[in-house]
Amino acid sequence: MAALNRKRRNICIAVLLSLIVLVILILILAFTVFKPKQPTITVDSVSLLDLNISLNAARFGVDLNLTLIVQLTVENPNKVAFQHSDGTAVVSYRGEEVAEAPIPSGRLSPDGTEKMNLTLTMMADRLLAKSELFSDVIAGELPISTFARLAGKMTVIGVFKIRVVALSSCDLTIDIRNRSVEDQRCEYRTKL
Repeated sequence: MAALNRKRRNICIAVLLSLIVLVILILILAFTVFKPKQPTITVDSVSLLDLNISLNAARFGVDLNLTLIVQLTVENPNKVAFQHSDGTAVVSYRGEEVAEAPIPSGRLSPDGTEKMNLTLTMMADRLLAKSELFSDVIAGELPISTFARLAGKMTVIGVFKIRVVALSSCDLTIDIRNRSVEDQRCEYRTKL
């Protein structure tokens, strides 16, 4: 009887030690190999698809239609998938949002990359209140900014859910005379 109790006790100790080693191994993997890295959203290029300008010198007004093509790359450097919800890309002129395009939700595989092309058309009615527009058009340069935001989550080992927000912003200038995008400066951030 004592030998049977000792055998049961040894089996329980072995099972308990095995579980402890397994939990430690899972934690080590979760914080090393599966440690979350920051997904990035990068603006590869911004190009001018359409630009129509007409000046009304009598009222110092400008009628402006502008369409941009923004090429984005979303990269997931993690060993787990990145599931992202709908995002947005925005164009602003001197702090005023003038165009917006949705970024559809999706799933990036581990170590995956996804390229996106977004078309952003400036809404001329939102520019009417900006007194600087007339002088910017006369000067031949239109300063604008783009901003893209993508929020999502990663699930590590099916247990740990980590929320991530990838952000990208670019300041650029539209050269009205050459009908081109000039002087593009971008910044990329991620929040874990």
